[in-house]
Amino acid sequence: MDSSLEKLYGNKVRTRVCGICVNEKGHLLTVNMRGISSSIEQNQPFYAPVGGGVELGETATDALKREFLEETGLHIQIDYFMCVYEHVHLPIHAVELFFAVRAVGGELKIGSDPEQGNQQIITSIEYLDYSTILELPFEQRHGIFKYASSIENLKKLRGYIRTN
Repeated sequence: MDSSLEKLYGNKVRTRVCGICVNEKGHLLTVNMRGISSSIEQNQPFYAPVGGGVELGETATDALKREFLEETGLHIQIDYFMCVYEHVHLPIHAVELFFAVRAVGGELKIGSDPEQGNQQIITSIEYLDYSTILELPFEQRHGIFKYASSIENLKKLRGYIRTN
């Protein structure tokens, strides 16, 4: 992980929200970010579901709607809560709440991550076929993808999932 991102997100527990958004073709909306990969080579892409941190006083669902609008330009409807995914790989510790969502408006575009200021880490936003995601090296994709062999199985994840 990029040292500036480690400084921003490291050495504390961070609560995040993530949305599983699938289009009519059955492809998953992903955000590609630089500097997040666990690879030594930090220029590697990192694909993840759209999401981000919950701010103080903000509900998880409001945070998810805000993150989608900021990062993708899309308005979403939240269909249901899926699971909790806890990532513990110090100095990073994140508790992520996953929701099934669908786009209901807006225009898909590369947005920004306000926490990054002028140093934006988002390089692309795209709907990917799930098999394409699974073909990516593990360090270039979010860990949640390890727990489902298909988009259908991903949407069925429930309960508590922990990595370390």
